[in-house]
Amino acid sequence: MGEVNHTIIMTRYTSYALLLIQLVGTNAFTVQSNNRSSPLPSSCARTQSHTQTSRNDARIETLLRAQKQSRSSLLKPPTISSSNKTQTQTPVKEEEVFGAKFFGGNAVKVDDIDDTIEAQADKLSALYPQKSQTATALPIIIPVLQDDDAEEEDDSSYRRFMDEDAFDLPCRSLAQRLQTAMNQALYATEDGEVVITSNQVYSPNLQWKTPIGRSKESKNPLEELTRSLDFYKRVDAAVISAKLDSDGGKVKGDGKVEKVQVRWEISLVWPNTWESRVLITGTSDLTVDMELGMILSQSDRLDKGGKEGKDAIQTIAPQIQPRFWDLYHIGMTPSAEIMPKLDASVKAGAFSKYDVFEIAPRLVLQPTVQDEGGRLARQAESLPNHVFSSLIITTGPKAQRYTATSPVEVAIRRQGDKSVIEWKVPVPAEFISYYDELTYGDDTVNLEDGNSCKYSYQPKRLVATLPHGGNAQDKEVSDIRKELYEQVTKDGLRPKLVEGRPQFFFLNNDAKACFTADGGLGMAVYEWRPAFVKSNEVGIELEM
Repeated sequence: MGEVNHTIIMTRYTSYALLLIQLVGTNAFTVQSNNRSSPLPSSCARTQSHTQTSRNDARIETLLRAQKQSRSSLLKPPTISSSNKTQTQTPVKEEEVFGAKFFGGNAVKVDDIDDTIEAQADKLSALYPQKSQTATALPIIIPVLQDDDAEEEDDSSYRRFMDEDAFDLPCRSLAQRLQTAMNQALYATEDGEVVITSNQVYSPNLQWKTPIGRSKESKNPLEELTRSLDFYKRVDAAVISAKLDSDGGKVKGDGKVEKVQVRWEISLVWPNTWESRVLITGTSDLTVDMELGMILSQSDRLDKGGKEGKDAIQTIAPQIQPRFWDLYHIGMTPSAEIMPKLDASVKAGAFSKYDVFEIAPRLVLQPTVQDEGGRLARQAESLPNHVFSSLIITTGPKAQRYTATSPVEVAIRRQGDKSVIEWKVPVPAEFISYYDELTYGDDTVNLEDGNSCKYSYQPKRLVATLPHGGNAQDKEVSDIRKELYEQVTKDGLRPKLVEGRPQFFFLNNDAKACFTADGGLGMAVYEWRPAFVKSNEVGIELEM
């Protein structure tokens, strides 16, 4: 797979060609949505029940009848008959082998295969995508301690629930069970999978406060996630971290009950014409009975929800609107998950040109290469090939559904006497939730010294940026770095230093990283944008 080019560079001419194709009715990115009986959001949805049925029975019946999402990465998963559970057969036309007559061959393709067996194999492959050997399905319980004589940990995958930076030891099992329950609330359950019901995670007397709209019938967040499928075209949710309260966590002096803060991401596809991708990030303060693994209370807070974290309109409204560059490059990729820029606790100077914002904690894919050619080689302009772990089929009967994320961050740093290029690629919620262990890219590529690829949990960062209309290795970037450093220090802000060096980086807002749910990163798209719009950013990290 090292020979495959995963990078697509968008030019203004290909954009115009795609626009013409779009106008005549071809849309390769239309996602098949669930049947909806009501145009209202999930917070306004109503369940129907007979007069003789109790409200609780009607609530359970509605959840059981909910059409959940498929885990298949195909745009059009195969239809399964409910009576005999076999794939609906359609007449297959004989496939012509073009050019065969000219060379004296057979004009009709002949396959020595059994059509019935192949149809069955296609069905199983679509419904249950094959996982890589190093990526295992999400279990319910994970070991929290390992013996000294245990086998060495596999360096080819990232076990995210074992990451001490993201998950405190007492919170790992809770976070993993919560992720499994969220997956089962959103996706169709596979045969043989152990089902975790909402009553096994949340107390029947749960006290729940949330700024996000909710149905009166929903007793806990898991039920609300299932009901949201009646409105949104796609819903994915991932647990990013779980940590004990910094005050020690004890509630009312009871050692069995702890305060836990869980960070999560929810990714939505809005049901409008352009299918806006909405990324909601936030935290939940939980009160947990640690012995039972039961959540007693939950209070949600949105990262972009204002000072109190309760303004859902401020979080969602800007992301629903059509983005100019998505329309300009129409049909190139679906709407992307855009990294939210959070309001910073410090402000830029009154006459300063730079922006100051915070980047929320997140999971990133982090490849590195040695910068051997410098500005002449311009290696920082595109992702290295060893970071890709899959191939994405974008057209045809087996076209795949994928999620795009943006921006792609790149930094050029010194390591001893060498220069190293390091990328940070945001990982979408659907892929994070799919596996417990995440693979590190193309394991068939023999990495040279200094080249690597890994996933890492990135804590909250405070940054300042200046706009730039070029690339990370342009000559002008050096002058912009100097100007940015002088402005932030003049305004009393302290740059973050590592080994005495300020930490500069570059945000490629014109780049999109494309992930499939079961395969990971499969494609990078770099859009053409004129230099005068200065869509990219040169940044510097600041002390919190």
